[in-house]
Formats: sequence, C-alpha cells, structure tokens
Amino acid sequence: MRSNKSGKLLSLTILFIFAFFLLSVVWTLRSDTKIARIVPLILVLILTILSFLHYAPAPKTKQQPLFVPKNFGIGISVNPNNPTGRLFWYLVFAVMTILIIVVAFSN
Repeated sequence: MRSNKSGKLLSLTILFIFAFFLLSVVWTLRSDTKIARIVPLILVLILTILSFLHYAPAPKTKQQPLFVPKNFGIGISVNPNNPTGRLFWYLVFAVMTILIIVVAFSN
C-alpha cells in the first residue's frame, strides 16, 4: 500500500511539473525575457532527475536490459541500471545543464 501512495505522489508531482512546463512554454512564446527562456529548461532538467530517480531501483543482477517497460503509462524507458542507459541519462543531464548555462549567459 505504501508504494502505491508514493507512486501516486510521484505521478502527481510529474503531472504538476509538466503542467507548469506547458505554462512556461506559453509564457516564453509571449515574452522575450531571459528568465522566460530559462524556466522551461530548468523544468525539463527537474523532470529528467525525477524520472531517473523513479527508474533507478537497486540493481538485482549484473546485466540488465537497456530498455524497460514504464512503471506507469504506455511505452518503454531507458534503464539507468544498464551501463549504456546510465551514460545516456548522464548525457541528458549534461546537455540540459549546458543549455541552461548558455541561455542564462547569452545576450
């Protein structure tokens, strides 16, 4: 029962951040301020971190598949327990962080 509550809480958190992301995209399209360009990137970084934490349980075996079914919703996700999948997640983190820095310091 406890894991079901935490799954619902995570789902609601991700839904809230996604809704806030959509609102920030609309705000970005309507204004041309630096903060309006940074907010969507920060929200995507937060969603990426939450997804990584959600899909990164303790490894059970040494060799895990690269793609795993999503815990909620339809589709597959990159498994962060696989070495290639972990590299992919770190690459996404790095790209999002670099984008935030470039947008923050651009003219």
